[in-house]
Amino acid sequence: MKLQALREGQFVPFFQPQFNYVTGALTGIEALARWVKQDGTVVYPKEFISYFEDNGLIYDLDKCIWEKTCIQLANWRSKGYAIPSVSVNVSRRDLYNDELPGFLCSILDKYGLDVTSLHLEVTESAYTENTTQFLKALELLKAHGFIMEMDDFGSGYSSLCALKDMPVDVIKLDGDFLSKDDSSSRCGKIITAVVYMAHSIDMPVIAEGVETKEEADFLKTVGCRFMQGYYFSKPVSAKDFEETFLSKVGFEMNDFHDAERHDRIDFFDLNSQNTLIFNSFVGGAAIITRGQNGKVRAVRLNDMFLKLVGLSREDWACRDQNLLEWFDGPSAALFSNALDSAIVTGEEASCITFSPDVDGRGREFWSHNRLRLIAQKVGLDVFYLNIEDITERVRLSRRNQNLLKAIEEREDIFMNAAEQVNMFFWKYDIKTKDMYPCSRCQKYLDLPKLVRNYPKPAIDMCIFPEGEHYIDIMKRVDNGEDIDEVMPLTSERVPFRVRYTVRRDADGNPSVAYATALPIDDFS
Repeated sequence: MKLQALREGQFVPFFQPQFNYVTGALTGIEALARWVKQDGTVVYPKEFISYFEDNGLIYDLDKCIWEKTCIQLANWRSKGYAIPSVSVNVSRRDLYNDELPGFLCSILDKYGLDVTSLHLEVTESAYTENTTQFLKALELLKAHGFIMEMDDFGSGYSSLCALKDMPVDVIKLDGDFLSKDDSSSRCGKIITAVVYMAHSIDMPVIAEGVETKEEADFLKTVGCRFMQGYYFSKPVSAKDFEETFLSKVGFEMNDFHDAERHDRIDFFDLNSQNTLIFNSFVGGAAIITRGQNGKVRAVRLNDMFLKLVGLSREDWACRDQNLLEWFDGPSAALFSNALDSAIVTGEEASCITFSPDVDGRGREFWSHNRLRLIAQKVGLDVFYLNIEDITERVRLSRRNQNLLKAIEEREDIFMNAAEQVNMFFWKYDIKTKDMYPCSRCQKYLDLPKLVRNYPKPAIDMCIFPEGEHYIDIMKRVDNGEDIDEVMPLTSERVPFRVRYTVRRDADGNPSVAYATALPIDDFS
C-alpha cells in the first residue's frame, strides 16, 4: 500500500519556515515528507518511515521528496518570491549510496537551481554507526558545494565529539531541550552553553521545536536568533505556505500565536514568565559569568541592554565576548573589584565604568553598573548585571566642572586686581537677602563667605556705621534702583564711594545686585 502510494506520487513535501526572531525575516525552509492520501488525509512520517527503512526503500522516498522540493522552489522563484534555501533530510542510508551527490546535482541542474539552494540535514546519530564512511560521505557532499546541517544536535551522547569531527556548517538544536519538563533549569543552561560554544567557532544555530513566545524570547536573549517550530508554524502544504508566508503583505512576528504558560521564575528557566520581565521591565540587563581565566562574558542579554550600548544582536556576536576588554584599564579594574565585592558580601555591588569604543564606531559610553551574584559553579561565578547609561550625565558634569574652573580662574584674576586697587566688592541676592563678599571683604572686614539677612549683620559689625542711612539705600536697591553714593565705612569712618548695579529676572523684577566700594582717596 505504501509502495503503491509512492508510485502514485502521494508522498509530497510539506514546508516549515525558519525565522530570524530578531528581525522577523524568513531565513530558511525545511521540507518534510508527508503522505497525502487520495481522500486528503495527511499521514505523518512516524507512520511510514520505518516501512521504507526496513524494506530498503528510504532512498526512493527521499529522492521523490528532494525532486518535488526542487520543483516547488523553482516554481516560487519563477513567481518572484525571494526564497532562501530549503533544507531536506538525508537519511544515514542515503549517505552510503554512491549515487547521492550525482543525483542531487542533477535535479538542481534540471530545475535551474544552484547548489546552495538545497541544504542537507544529517542526524547526529548517523555519526555513531559507521564514523569513517559517514565522514567520507559528508566530505564528498561538501566538495560538491552543499551546505550541511547537523539535525537533532544534543540528542546523542557524542555531540561534542561529532561536532569536532563532522564537516557541518549549521547546528540544529534538538527540540527536546525545549519541550521537556525543566524544573531544574538544566535545559536552559545547556542551551546557553551550546549557543555560546557554536558562536565561538562561528557556527550558526537553529533551534527546533519552539512552541511558545517565552521559549523564543529566551533563545533570543542567549544569542540564538534562528528558530523554527509550532510557535511560528507547523509544516504546511506548498499552497498554504505560499499564501501564509510568501503572498501575504505585511507579515510580522506578532502574527504568531502560542498558548499562555505560567512557570516559576528562574533566569535560566526557558519557559519562565521571568523571560518577559527580563526582556521588558528591568532596563538594560544581562546575565554574565566569570570563569577561572578571569574572562567575563554575557550569556543572556535583553533588548534594552543592546539598545543602550548601540548594538544589534548580530553586532554583538561579532564583538570580543570578554566584557572587560570593552572598558579602559581603570574601569576594568573597578568592574572586577565590584564582582569580587558581590561575591564576598552577598549584596549588590556597583561601579561606574567607561568604554572608549562601545559600539565599534568610536562611541564613548559611561555606565552605572549594579551587580549581584546569583549562582556559583565549579570554576564559574554567575551574576545579574543591570546597566544605566550615564554618558550625558558625565558629560554635563564635566562641562559644569570646566565652567566652574573657568569662573574660579576669572574670579581669581578679579580678586588680585581688586587687591591692587584697594576695592571691596560683593554680590547681593535681592530675593533671599543673601550677600556673598569677596575674599578682601572676608580678610579685612572679617565677614564669612555667606552673609544672611543682609545688611543687618554688616551694620551690627559697624562696617556701615550710618546704619539707618544704609538701610534706606538697601530699600532703594530692593526696588531696583542703581546706587552711587559716598558714605563712611568701618568704625574709623573712612569715606568710600559705594555703587550698586541691579540686574532683573526674566519677568523684569529686581533679582540680584553687584556692589563695589572704593576709598575716596583713590579718586584724588
